[in-house]
Amino acid sequence: MSRSYGRVEGAVDVKWAREAGAPEQFVWRGRLYRVNHVLQQWDTSATWWKDVATAPNGSDLRTWRVEAAAGRCDTPGVYELSFDPVVGRWYLLRTYD
Repeated sequence: MSRSYGRVEGAVDVKWAREAGAPEQFVWRGRLYRVNHVLQQWDTSATWWKDVATAPNGSDLRTWRVEAAAGRCDTPGVYELSFDPVVGRWYLLRTYD
């Protein structure tokens, strides 16, 4: 079974769980998504953003691939969230279904 994904590349509001060191919830398209599981975490140089209008400020990005849902009855999806420490902003990079 193949998974499809979409590039989002937009800023989102994220609530950070300090004790877990990972995103806890985020708001996208007016809906609150709660993170159920962190699937992966990695650091990336931001130079690959150079062609994107919403590009972070050239800093290194920390990225989390998470499973999240927008409610108890919502089917969980997989999302990639990145944090740019220079501007203090979170980005939703991709969604998977």
